[in-house]
Formats: sequence, structure tokens, C-alpha cells
Amino acid sequence: MIHVLKDVVNPINWIKILKDPSKFIKVFNDRINYYPGLQFGYTKSKIIKKLYMSFNVFFAKKNKHFKEFFFNTENNKTEISTNFNFNGMHDINEIQFQSLKHNGILVLENALTEHEKNKITKNFNKFKDDLSNNKIDEYKHMNLKIIKGQNLRSSYTINSDLDSESNLKKISDQITKKIYGQIIRPSLTYGHNKLTNLPDSPVPGDNTWHSDRYIPNLKLLYFPLGTPEGSPFRYSLGTHKINKEYLNFFLNKTELGNGTIETDADKKKFLKNTQEFNVPPNTLIAVLSNGFHGRTPFKTKGERCVLYLMYSQFRLSSLISYWKYNRSYKLNS
Repeated sequence: MIHVLKDVVNPINWIKILKDPSKFIKVFNDRINYYPGLQFGYTKSKIIKKLYMSFNVFFAKKNKHFKEFFFNTENNKTEISTNFNFNGMHDINEIQFQSLKHNGILVLENALTEHEKNKITKNFNKFKDDLSNNKIDEYKHMNLKIIKGQNLRSSYTINSDLDSESNLKKISDQITKKIYGQIIRPSLTYGHNKLTNLPDSPVPGDNTWHSDRYIPNLKLLYFPLGTPEGSPFRYSLGTHKINKEYLNFFLNKTELGNGTIETDADKKKFLKNTQEFNVPPNTLIAVLSNGFHGRTPFKTKGERCVLYLMYSQFRLSSLISYWKYNRSYKLNS
């Protein structure tokens, strides 16, 4: 929070805004109105962290859809399958939504039509070839990010366009309306991981067990090529449910931005029912990513292609405006 106050009183920032008022909206959304994560206002004070968390959780509980999916902790003794053959259909049925609600994850095999799958695969192949040949100029406006480790190279590029007639959009619209209460437009990220040599060292927030946030969160992962040889996704079923024990985990973390499980005690608490999802090509995974998850480390040299759909358009102001999402859902459901 202190860094925000410094920005506010800095006259240079006001001059920049007067020269280009559109920058104010971007700065406001990026620095103040972003959906709460694990930085906690950049404070390590446990008291302030608790106030910060309590404020955000209070409003999250006011959203009826969040309450149903994330705060309803009634035990469901009936096991619900995580994987379904979607056969390129449009509509997600109630059983599939119950899987997402109960497990925190929903796996849809044969998710898209062959045409749509081939189009995404073609985009990925071009992206990989361009990276290999260092032809990256056209991706700079798409926020290209390349992370080079000792043995692992990870590349990401964001493209917010999503075909209005695509099955991917129809699936995304259904899930976001069910989770948030309204359709939320996603941002698309093409992610490519390539391991050139073993081992695949631990990368916090990637191939370790971690949570993205301590409050409700959703992301979709589409695997056009599947994951038979390339570091499948893993999830600890049911850990998306938010209770006192779950919140204390984040409250007691000393490193800002760190949602990684590190101690044996926490592993025992939160990794009771884990599952790896070694999926075939054309599979979509919807995951409530405040639950503990991560990609598994590569066991052999290989690569991994994932199209991520994330929902940064749902901001802090959206969280506080819970009545808007509750009312919209009532009218349209």
C-alpha cells in the first residue's frame, strides 16, 4: 500500500496522466483495482495481512456463486469423476459442473471441433518455430515473456482475441457465468515449456505445489497436443474450498507472493488427494486455481504446449460489486 501512496504524491506521475489521461485507467487497474493476489499490499505485517484478507474474503462470500463453489464445505461422500468426453459439444451439464464444484477441477476431453483444434495447433507450431529461429518481433506487442533457466526455457505471449463463434468461447462463457455470476472475457496466453536437459529444477508457482490466490480464482488450460510426454497438470482435489485452516496457510507465509507448499505439515494438510492429469490431445481443463496445483516436473527431455484462459477483467471493483453479479445471474439463469 505504501508504494501506491508514493505514486499518488509523486508530481511526475500526475504530469504523465495530464499528458495522456488514458494512462490513468491502466495505472489504476494495474496498481489499485487488480484482483487481490498474494502480495497483500506489499506488507509483511501479520495484522495488516489479516485485515486485508478479511476484507476481501468478506466480499467474496457475498457473491452467491463464489459461496456455492468455494465456501460451501459440506462433505459430499459421493465421489464425482473429474474426466468427461465432451465430443466437441457446446453445453456443460450439471454433473460436470458438480465435478468442478466438488473437486475443483473439470477435464473435458475432445473439447473442441477438429477445425478449431487444428487452428490452435497451427498457431502453437508457428510460435515454437519463431522462438527457435529468434523471430520474435511480431510478438512484442503481445507481451512476449521468455524465462530461461539452466535446463528449462518457458515462453508466454498474450493475445486477447477469441473468436466469438468458437467452442472455446462458448465453454468459457458458460463456466464464467456459473463461477462469477456473469460472462467474463478472458485473456489468452500461449505457453510453451521446453526442457533441454534433466533435471527440471523446482520453479515456484510453476512445477511446485502452489496456489495462485487465497480467494476464488478460475483459469482454463487447453492442451492441443495433450501431455503424454510433457509434464502433465496436477491438482489436489477439494483444496479450492476456503476455510480457516486454508486462510491460515497464507496468513503464516512470510514471503510475499509465495503460495507454494513447503513444509511437511502443510503437505500433510493439503495434499491428501492429489491427481495427475495425463490427457490426450484436444483436452480442456477448467481449474479453480486457488486450490493447490502445478505442472509435474519433466521426467524426460520434452516440451509442453498450453493455451491459458485467465480472467483479469474480474477486478477488485467486481468483487466489491457482488450485487451486480448476483442480480444478473438471477435474471439470466
